[in-house]
Amino acid sequence: MRQLANLIRHSISNNHLKSYVYSYPSKRSYKDLHNIGIAEIWRSGERGPVSIYIHIPFCRYRCTYCALFLTTQHTERVIQNYVDKICDQIEFYATYAGRKTVVSVYFGGGTPTILKKKQFEQIFSSIQHGFKNISSSAELCVEGSPDSISEELLGFLKSQGVNRISMGIQTMDSAELKASGRPYPVSRAISAIENIQKFFENFNLDLIYGLSGQTYESWANSLRHIVSLGPPTISLYSAVSRPLTAIYKQQRLKPERYIDDQDKYAIYDSNVEFMQINGYRQESFTRFTHLPENTSAYAQETSDFLGVPLIGIGAGARSYNGKCHYSFDYAVDLKEVSKAIEDYLNLEITEHSMVRYGIVLDAYEERLRYFILNLTLNQLSKAYYSLQFGRNLYSDFPEVIDALEAEGCIEPPSNERIRLTKKGYKYSNLVAHHLFSNHVKTLEERYVPR
Repeated sequence: MRQLANLIRHSISNNHLKSYVYSYPSKRSYKDLHNIGIAEIWRSGERGPVSIYIHIPFCRYRCTYCALFLTTQHTERVIQNYVDKICDQIEFYATYAGRKTVVSVYFGGGTPTILKKKQFEQIFSSIQHGFKNISSSAELCVEGSPDSISEELLGFLKSQGVNRISMGIQTMDSAELKASGRPYPVSRAISAIENIQKFFENFNLDLIYGLSGQTYESWANSLRHIVSLGPPTISLYSAVSRPLTAIYKQQRLKPERYIDDQDKYAIYDSNVEFMQINGYRQESFTRFTHLPENTSAYAQETSDFLGVPLIGIGAGARSYNGKCHYSFDYAVDLKEVSKAIEDYLNLEITEHSMVRYGIVLDAYEERLRYFILNLTLNQLSKAYYSLQFGRNLYSDFPEVIDALEAEGCIEPPSNERIRLTKKGYKYSNLVAHHLFSNHVKTLEERYVPR
C-alpha cells in the first residue's frame, strides 16, 4: 500500500499529466494471436447485450494534435468500397452475434459525417438486417465536425434512429483554429451547433486546452461561449503531445507557444469550478453533463467499461468479448494508414482473419480492467463487481483502495460504492496508469509501430 501511495503522491507533486484512459488494456499491448477464431469468442446463438463501434477513418484534413487512425488521402471510390466492406463485416459478425441485443452503436473516426446519406443508409440497413434485437433505449451516436455536418444530413440521421451527436469544436478562437489546421471560421461552428439543436436533445461538444498559442484568457472565452449555447454535454480535453503528430514536432521547435502540464492542471481546476457553477455535473476527468444523475452522457463508453462485449467494425477498430480483446490489424501509431485501409479492403473476411492481434486476459486482468476503467467514471460498485465476478471488490483490491484513500483520491469506502473525491477526478488518469499490471506495462513498453 505504501509503495503505491508514494508513487501516486510523487506523480501528483510533479504535476504529471497522463493521456486519457479509454481502454484497458490498450492496443499497444496486442501481440500476434494464433489458433483463435471468431467462433471461440462469439458463440453462435449467444444472447445478452452487445455494442457496435464503426470506424470511419476519413478526414478532409488532419488537425495538428490528432493521433487517431485516419487518412486525408481518399477518393469517393475508396470511401464507397470501404462502406461496402463495413457491411460485409457486419453481416459476418451477425452470423455469430446476431441474436444479441444491441445497446449502442457508435460511428467514430476520422469524420463519419464525411459519408453521404445513402452510405449511412446502407450501413444502418446492414445492422438492422443482421441484428434484429436493437434495444429501444440503445444509444445511436455519430461523430462529426462543424464543416461536415449539414442541416439536411442531421435531419436524415435523426430519421434513421440516431439519437446522439458528438462534435469536435476544440476552440472558438479563429487564430487557434487556424493554428490547429482547421480551415473554417468560428461562425461555421456556431451554425453547426444551432443545426444540431434543431434535431437532437442529446449531443456532446469537445473542446481542447493546451493548443498552440492558446492563453488562459482565450481558453476561458471559448469555454464561456460554448456553455452559453447550452449543450447537454461538454468534454474538455487536455492536448497531449504524441509522437507522429504535428503538435509533437511544434512543441519541440517552439515550446514557448504551449502551456506546461502544471498550467493545464490549473486550467482543469478552473474548468471544474466554472462547469459546476453553470449546473454541469462531472462524469469523468473530461466530461461534464446536464443529464440526470443516473443517465450516462456517453452510453457506449459506460457499457464498455462495465464489460458489455464490443464488436469493432472497420480498419483500426478493436473488439472484445470476455477475456479476449483483439483486432485484425496492427493499427497504433501507423505511418502508412492508407496502406492499412487498402489491406482492409482486400482482406478476405474469415473466422481467423478477424483475430490476428490481441491479448487474452486472465481472471485477475479481467477484474483489474473493471476496477481501473470504472474508477475513472466514478462508478465502482461492490454489488456489480460481485455479480460480474462472484467476488468481493474490497477483498480483491485492499491495498489499492487503502492507498487511494490515504492520498485523498477516494471517499472512505461505503458498503456499496467507491467514489472519487475532487482530487480523485483530477488525477484519475494518472492513478489509472499506475494501476496497470506489470504484464500490460511490459507489453506496452515493447510495442513497436509498424
